[in-house]
Amino acid sequence: MKLLLLSLLFICTTFALAKKPTGRIVDCDSPEANDAALEALHFINANHHHGYKFVVNQVEDIHVLPETVNGEIFYVELDLLESKCPWVSPTPAENCPVRPRAEQAVEGDCKIKLQKQNGNFTVLGVSCKSKPDSAENVFRACSSCPLLAPLNDTQVVHAVDVALLGFNNGNNTVYYKLHEIGRAQIQGPANNKVQVEFVIAASNCSNENAALDSCVALTGEGAHYGSCAGSVTKLPEAQDEELDMQCTVYEPQPPQVDQTGVPSIGVPAQPLVVHGHFHHNLRHSSLGPHSSESNSAEKLLLHLHQAKSAVKRSLFGKHSGPNALRPRCPGKKIFF
Repeated sequence: MKLLLLSLLFICTTFALAKKPTGRIVDCDSPEANDAALEALHFINANHHHGYKFVVNQVEDIHVLPETVNGEIFYVELDLLESKCPWVSPTPAENCPVRPRAEQAVEGDCKIKLQKQNGNFTVLGVSCKSKPDSAENVFRACSSCPLLAPLNDTQVVHAVDVALLGFNNGNNTVYYKLHEIGRAQIQGPANNKVQVEFVIAASNCSNENAALDSCVALTGEGAHYGSCAGSVTKLPEAQDEELDMQCTVYEPQPPQVDQTGVPSIGVPAQPLVVHGHFHHNLRHSSLGPHSSESNSAEKLLLHLHQAKSAVKRSLFGKHSGPNALRPRCPGKKIFF
């Protein structure tokens, strides 16, 4: 009797697994995966209002749920790399140069839920985090290159003040204020060279009548940004500091609206106060109700795990047969 019951259970289980619907197999290097990755990247950069734009380095994993009347659901895992374009730059992320390892690149890890309907992708949820590359990888690429310094380091803040003063002294029109420090490295102590990158914002004051206490950054449609990069060096036994700085002021950008209805570059973000951070973490981005700081993010990760498990059971379980199709993932790395 027990043998009969076990046999019936086995048959029912096999039938259920065979009938269980599975989504399509999408390879990580396929054009469809690339389209999903680019849509996700656009969403992430449109809502990352600090630091730098990111670019896709690798599609790490992708799973598709069965199609319904509302289309298909894609769960995608992306590896990102920080670019050299500040978030205020009008340059599309696809055209931005990637930060090399020697400058201690910042790596991003994102998990995204998308809906595909009528051939178009829509982002439904995002969970991201980022971190600087390891010192070991930096020194392997450049043994003498400095690591990232805390953004609120006193030497860094001083170098930014010196650089901004130099820029405003050479600017005969608008007075610019510091919006945020993007990254910094300290090369010393022999040359005491501080390399900094920061974003500036046009204020309501002119350079001629700037009253520092009353000048405020322009907001809304009048917001006007720029970015600066360079170094301030204190030479041994020299009284003055050597300033080498290049600044670019961008044309005002029209407001852009992403899929969540949250305005992008056209609406300025508030200056970010940093306390010992070495970079602007994607974890703190305004990625909507599914950001990594919300309970929804935990649900997104749970759904991603469940989707992966369901697909693996259906595709790779002992009832799938030896010729079951397997997605080719992860995809190839584009950079490093």
